[in-house]
Amino acid sequence: MDKSNTSSKSRSEVPLDLEKKREWIKYQLKIKGLSLAEIGRKHNISRQVVSTALYRPSPRWEHEIASALDMLPFELWPERYDNLGIPLREAS
Repeated sequence: MDKSNTSSKSRSEVPLDLEKKREWIKYQLKIKGLSLAEIGRKHNISRQVVSTALYRPSPRWEHEIASALDMLPFELWPERYDNLGIPLREAS
């Protein structure tokens, strides 16, 4: 996977604690003048749909949130991706 797109933010800046990570993501969006609601409006969906990615795997919205932060999804949620950056699937 080409990591040349990644921002100057390093993965080490993203908190490991899930609650802190959610707040960190929202804060980073706010710094850029964005919000989950703004991402939702851009895609004609509700903020609640976008925010599902903060609580459970949702590759589509993880991608949109990460893109808004100039990051890749696996940088925000490494626990949800394999070492190639492919979303992990939950066992059924």
